[in-house]
Amino acid sequence: MKSLKISVFGLVQGVGFRPFVYSLALKFNLKGEVYNDDEGVKISIYGNQKNCDDFINALKSNLPPLARIDDIKITPNDKKFDDFRIISSKNTRKFAAILPDFAICDECKNEFYDKKNRRYHHPFINCTNCGPRFSIIKSLPYDRKNTTMTKFEMCELCKKEYLDPQNRRYHAQPIACNNCGPKVFLRDLNAQILAQSKDAIIKASNAIKNGKIIAVKGLGGFHLVCDATNKNAVNLLRTRKNRPHKPFAIMVKDENMAKKLAQINKFESQMLNSNLKPIVLLESQTKELEWLAPNLDKIGLFIAPTSLHLLLFEYLDFPLVATSANISGEPIITSFDDICQKLGGVVDLVLDNDRDILNPSDDSICFCIDEQALWIRTSRGIKPQIKKSNLNKNSCILALGSELKNQFAIYKDGLIFSSPYIGDLGNIASIQRYLSLIHRFCEIYEFKFDSIIGDLHPNFHATKHFENHNFQIQKLQHHKSHIYSVAFENSVNSDFLGFAFDGTGYGEDGIIWGGEVFLGTNLNNTPNLQRIAHFDEFAMIGSQKAIKNIFYLTHAILQKYELKAEKFYGRFSKNEIVNLNAALKNAKIHTTSLGRVFDAFACLVCGINEITYEAQAPMILESLYDENISVCYDFDIQNGVINFKNAFKRAINDDKITAATGFINGIAKLIADLAILHQKPVILSGGVFLNKALLKQTINLLKQANLEYYLPQNCGVGDENIALGQLFWALKQ
Repeated sequence: MKSLKISVFGLVQGVGFRPFVYSLALKFNLKGEVYNDDEGVKISIYGNQKNCDDFINALKSNLPPLARIDDIKITPNDKKFDDFRIISSKNTRKFAAILPDFAICDECKNEFYDKKNRRYHHPFINCTNCGPRFSIIKSLPYDRKNTTMTKFEMCELCKKEYLDPQNRRYHAQPIACNNCGPKVFLRDLNAQILAQSKDAIIKASNAIKNGKIIAVKGLGGFHLVCDATNKNAVNLLRTRKNRPHKPFAIMVKDENMAKKLAQINKFESQMLNSNLKPIVLLESQTKELEWLAPNLDKIGLFIAPTSLHLLLFEYLDFPLVATSANISGEPIITSFDDICQKLGGVVDLVLDNDRDILNPSDDSICFCIDEQALWIRTSRGIKPQIKKSNLNKNSCILALGSELKNQFAIYKDGLIFSSPYIGDLGNIASIQRYLSLIHRFCEIYEFKFDSIIGDLHPNFHATKHFENHNFQIQKLQHHKSHIYSVAFENSVNSDFLGFAFDGTGYGEDGIIWGGEVFLGTNLNNTPNLQRIAHFDEFAMIGSQKAIKNIFYLTHAILQKYELKAEKFYGRFSKNEIVNLNAALKNAKIHTTSLGRVFDAFACLVCGINEITYEAQAPMILESLYDENISVCYDFDIQNGVINFKNAFKRAINDDKITAATGFINGIAKLIADLAILHQKPVILSGGVFLNKALLKQTINLLKQANLEYYLPQNCGVGDENIALGQLFWALKQ
């Protein structure tokens, strides 16, 4: 007989791991015990050698859907047991994971549609493999009393499932059924309840059919919902929300409905149907609904993530606009009162429920390329996240992240804690959420920071807050953080070439960077990034105003390179041109940003003088890209400066499709040529690489040259990955 002690580290708490172990032990006729502790899960098994070996193999290869094993340690044990038990947790507060919210699993979905099941059409169906976690948790350990579900008393049947270690709802903290738990109700903006339960769903569905805009409370906050096929309803939402052009996310019942709107390959299908249920950017195949994503060839779709959303589709047979309910740049709204206060002029009715959301979370967004998901936003289903790193420094470090698209990260004794997406820190609501979430992490895990790492920019709100509280902030340049983040995620230890292309980042020379090429060396010891090339700098006329008034940028570039462009200047009066020249002369800020070059190029080629949402101009360029055209614009490099005069000169005379294709192909070729010249693997990071046409062509050229390339994995391609790069750099100092 053999007695072993097994220590399991990873995502193994709150995911049904202990009942999984219990069932395995019974299957292999083993005695022993299993419990949670500070580090993960501890298992003792006692039985014959073969059964012990079979148990360990099954433990590694057949995990519960949400579990992840980072490490297993097996040591001899001298204890004998008479049976197998799940015993009480031991000191689980310290490093137990706060899990994100997950979409409905297939087993729960089957119950939802089963008329004989007691949870038929239950709007809050969940089990250990799915449902709310982060959104409802108050503190650790993750027990019902420490969640917003504490006010709901379980019925006897739910309690029986909750206490049965062989039931998949064993210790599923949000467990409920139609006889207990939260309730749905439809309200008007005067807080009058118009209907409850099934009637609330039916009345909300009828309102949507009639062109109304409904605020629907989901897992991590409210969505603004209307009929996606109703042009008048969508345009009304655009008018009320002051969102004239930005594409809307579309929620569908299932993949069959999605296929009527978009082209979906095998990997994209897997992402749509995964337990994350993210918004996936897909190739649109309908021009009839152009009002959903004006002037674009992409559409963002996600499959209904909860039974509440599926219940709406029991009465609706068309796709729905389902966009986050928030003021632009602020966090997603989670309460009825805030809906009324902030979006009272937008919505007609509110489909509410009484399961309180303590921690907001947005929908995660991705696009798929080369059988990999590239993340635009990581939140529901992905973050918050705790992962074990290969760094063993005993310290506690807070990485503040970026000013825009913020996520923060914390390192503690080998573990990395990543926050969910927070958003732009340029408003009070986002700053409050940011600081409150850091405070919550500190309370739960008893963090005391040894050091804090921030961005080089001197005026970021987060930096100023902690400096005002007498913290000394170490600072790392924005684009270096981009590169270090990808190197860290991919465990890159060789020299490499890093391309950090985005909109803005405060540079070490005081100008705005954004088109930077680095040579990375010595990652195993004290890493170094040498800036070996960058895009030619030009004036940002009007400073921040140039980000929306992109014709300022075009004028600055045309004047810099002494290019005549009648089709551009013909848009302006003589007096307006005089004013442009005066503004150029007085411009104080210069930039090397490729993101701003994209904006200026789109303005020249597509006649777009102003944009109403971020990345609108490059997204329109991407929609014009034709992979069947072999045109490629040249970018010259002299003394490390990337000159783009030729691209603008050619675009003056070329048609839109040729110009967009030549420009994108030219940038991809520039990356590949530099990589071939240096014969180094390549790291790609920054918002410019959210352009799928550019990324796809770049990858194709790197593959042709037999060069390795690395992309972000669990972080966003844009500024979401800044905090992880800051941590890596700090830990290597």
